[in-house]
Amino acid sequence: MILVIDNNDSFTYNLIDYFKTVTDIEIIVYRINQVTIQSLQQLNPSALVISPGPGKPSDYPIIAQIIAAFKKRIPILGVCLGFQCIYDYFGGRIIHGKRPVHGHTTKLNHNNKGIFAQLPQHFEVMRYHSLIAERQSLPAQLEISAENDEGIIMAVQHRQWPIYAVQYHPESILSEHGHAQIELFIKTLGVNQCDNTI
Repeated sequence: MILVIDNNDSFTYNLIDYFKTVTDIEIIVYRINQVTIQSLQQLNPSALVISPGPGKPSDYPIIAQIIAAFKKRIPILGVCLGFQCIYDYFGGRIIHGKRPVHGHTTKLNHNNKGIFAQLPQHFEVMRYHSLIAERQSLPAQLEISAENDEGIIMAVQHRQWPIYAVQYHPESILSEHGHAQIELFIKTLGVNQCDNTI
């Protein structure tokens, strides 16, 4: 079962739809204001997805507790706010970018590992954010897996555990290879995929 933490964002169900195209595994959604660590642990999920949402990581202290509870146990994917929460949890700083970027695409350059394995070296993704990960405070436990032409961090992954995070929205129709990235994340679970994988 895949557990999705919904941070009250309209993109969450688009993200869930992408998951449903690549796997038949059950997906359970918990709103962030309904979450307790005990209730999540009782679900015994096989993966965790931290959705986009408004605000900044410090607005969601329970997400740090969720990451702490599951980081060594199951694969984790963070998207947009989820990316920022993961970066913040491991000790990186989240700061304001030079300008807000809402509804604009950017070209990625990636390391061809994890959720980028065997994808084209450069492709376009959709961004909706005003906060960015400070490069100078990159946590030792994380490595940059993608950045844009300006050197802004667009994705990270943990050096030891299957924890992945993307600043952009793979579920946007204007993001290229979004389904493929979700499929690559699903493969880290070791579960069966459905027949209509992309």
